[in-house]
Amino acid sequence: MSWVLAACLAAACSRQEFGWQQARRDNTLAAYREYLEKFPAGAHVVEARVLVLQLQEREAWSLAGRLRTPEAWQRYLADWPEGQHAELAWQALVEFIPPEAATGRTAIAAGPGFEIQFGAWSDEAAARAGREQLLREHAADIGGLEMRISGPAAGGPALWRLRSGPFDESAARAHCARLAAARISCFPVPVRGQSPPSR
Repeated sequence: MSWVLAACLAAACSRQEFGWQQARRDNTLAAYREYLEKFPAGAHVVEARVLVLQLQEREAWSLAGRLRTPEAWQRYLADWPEGQHAELAWQALVEFIPPEAATGRTAIAAGPGFEIQFGAWSDEAAARAGREQLLREHAADIGGLEMRISGPAAGGPALWRLRSGPFDESAARAHCARLAAARISCFPVPVRGQSPPSR
């Protein structure tokens, strides 16, 4: 009877090994996820999970590189604060200067026409968690700034943004310069029409 059991175990091991070799050959998120689903106790589960995370981060950074917007860099940092490209994302945010408005420049600069954005997330729960973490870790740096979460604008991307304001342009830029020095993701944005804030 023992030889039957040994044969069964060998066959299962062989299938698992074949599945792993196939996943390594494809080297895609789908292939590694399929391996994990088929062989949750397989010999290469830990390695597969590590490779899934690496490929997910690579995709996130690739998207940020294509978009080249502050929100894309913030989304990367929200998901991968210790990621391979985190320092590049921080540098891109620090160096970002929002374009001046083409019309109504004087009115925007003179009045409270700017907000500062602390982050952007793909769902509201993550945005709330981001706000709580920011308040917990940087309460002294944030000071008395009131932060609110704004949901996606009509017709816009599904993003929940953490913002404060309004400010005049010089105050928004000064706040962001101070916060960036404390390693807090921040950039000034001109006020646009958007959905009501979510508290």
